[in-house]
Amino acid sequence: MYSHIHRIFILGVAVIGMVGFLAGSPGLSAQDQEAQTKEQKKIQQKTKPPVITEEILVVSEVPKERPVSTVTVLDETFVERLKPLDLSEAIRYAPGVSVSFGDKSTYTLKLRGVDDKRIAMLVDGIPSYEPYYGSFDLKTFSTDGIDSLQITKGPSSVLYGANTLGGIVNIITQRPTYKPRLTFKGSYGELNTRSLGLNTGYQANRLGFSGGLLYQDSDGYNYPDQASGDRTQRSNTDYQRFNFNGKLYVNPTNQSEILFNVGAYLSEYGMPPALEGGKARYWRFKDWDRYTLNAGGYSVVGDRSMARFRAYYTRYNNTLAMYQDAELEEIRFESSHNNAVHGIFGLADLFLNPANQLKVSFDYKGDDVRTQDDVGDPWQAYDQLTVSLGVEDHASFLDVWQVVGGLSLDHLDKFEGESTTKLNPLLGLKFTPYPWLDVHASFSIKSRFPSMRSLYSSGSGNPDLLCEAGTIWELSLTYNREFYFTGSAFLQYFKDLIDSIRLPEYDFQRRYFNIGEARIHGFELQAQKSVRWGAATVNYTFLDPWNVSDDRPLPAISKHNLNFEGRVYPLPSLRLSLYGLLASRSYWLTSDDELVEIPSYFNLDAVVAYSLRQFEIFARLTNIFDSPIYTELGFPWQGRYFELGFQADVF
Repeated sequence: MYSHIHRIFILGVAVIGMVGFLAGSPGLSAQDQEAQTKEQKKIQQKTKPPVITEEILVVSEVPKERPVSTVTVLDETFVERLKPLDLSEAIRYAPGVSVSFGDKSTYTLKLRGVDDKRIAMLVDGIPSYEPYYGSFDLKTFSTDGIDSLQITKGPSSVLYGANTLGGIVNIITQRPTYKPRLTFKGSYGELNTRSLGLNTGYQANRLGFSGGLLYQDSDGYNYPDQASGDRTQRSNTDYQRFNFNGKLYVNPTNQSEILFNVGAYLSEYGMPPALEGGKARYWRFKDWDRYTLNAGGYSVVGDRSMARFRAYYTRYNNTLAMYQDAELEEIRFESSHNNAVHGIFGLADLFLNPANQLKVSFDYKGDDVRTQDDVGDPWQAYDQLTVSLGVEDHASFLDVWQVVGGLSLDHLDKFEGESTTKLNPLLGLKFTPYPWLDVHASFSIKSRFPSMRSLYSSGSGNPDLLCEAGTIWELSLTYNREFYFTGSAFLQYFKDLIDSIRLPEYDFQRRYFNIGEARIHGFELQAQKSVRWGAATVNYTFLDPWNVSDDRPLPAISKHNLNFEGRVYPLPSLRLSLYGLLASRSYWLTSDDELVEIPSYFNLDAVVAYSLRQFEIFARLTNIFDSPIYTELGFPWQGRYFELGFQADVF
């Protein structure tokens, strides 16, 4: 595995580096790019195609054109300042977002308290989730080469298809630029944590390309051991990962685009055992690989319509080994998953008149799963099909009001059991009296189909499960004049939530049932202010998470969450940044069905960066106070960590 990844990485660096070098000419430095004014960025946008193939619903900076849900956009300059190793370290600084670390070394995303199994994760508009579990792990997504990170919460558009109950995240990777781009990045941190990558791109007339390579590995991390008072290396936390993404663009006309995309994520990593709250398990992913292939584009049809389309195939090859001992010498079993997701997506925009736009979407998605419990055991195979039709109308009147109405028809064709069809409506009202003020109120009913594991697994599956359902209300205000401020209040009601429980009629073996009813109410606030010598962003989220069925708090959700970014420029080429996370206490539900308190925590990171023309060096220090941080029982976060790195913009 190690030598295989090294060979792929070296070959990829040589190929992409040569292509970028041959296309090259001097370009803007990283500091110059960050210093660009908003007006300059608007001018740049005018030189790009008016529609981005990678977006399903284009998120505009113009208030009147923004959706009736709350959308937070983290752009590439934010990611470049933060210097994250993966998506888990970047997305947690958005309002309404929390990230937990726990079992199987998984970094779990929550949007307004709703976890990743109920969130749609997209990469350039393509669904990216493990089809058997119906979930995703934030650490398997690279932040290298990101153009923007779009986080949608609340009553989202019906055009995204099924299973958007908790929200939507769309990672938009970099597109070609009219000025050639070739950037090298690298870093080295404690316990031999290394990262090396490159990104390149160029648009020449009607042909363009963009791509990147990233290699990372580590011997693991240290954590503050509260029992001994020492910094201790966490066992079985080493990893190695390689990421490649390449995109080729063809523009047959000035009003059309065709995109071809290929990507690969190859990894191997250990999973540390729980320090408390359960029996220690010694597991390791020998392989956790994802391969993607997709094509699509857009075309303007006539004067009043436009069509977008995508076809995709994503494959997952995973091998999980469970060992008898902490030294990982004797294998107990070795399970394998060879799973795939394939589908097609189409979207039509019909401009009926200057004040009315009709959008129609079609989404076809197939999930294929092959699992083997141990080497030599028979393979089990499942497949299912999801089809969605969406219609959404945007009508404006009196120049300051907009009404948005939508309806989606979502159908699940099960491998076993009765198929399911759901209707999900959306209604929203927007009021934009000034270019700097926007108010919207919205309502939606959302559903989430059961995962293939909960439906078909041999030990606990239940093919008669119903889909989960949610009713979501939101009221939001955005002000952007002397400073930027946005706030949203929301009500979220959920029913038929799926969980595994033990019942005597099933010999007290765990089995999935629709048993849960819950509510998560709250509000989130964001404030931003920039001055000549610095800038600051503060986000606060209040959540009231309650398990209505059992009359107790929902687990692993803090009521109060605050995060911030503050940066100053003591010198034109020197940047000092601080990033903070503060969360109140939460609760964890043990295997004995008891609630255990998880303490509140505060985490502070710092980044110092110095730029010299087209070269930047940086130092990053995370968890400065070496605080013991837990978001799930028995799984501490990384303690204090230090690394040095660089970025060189060749073009």
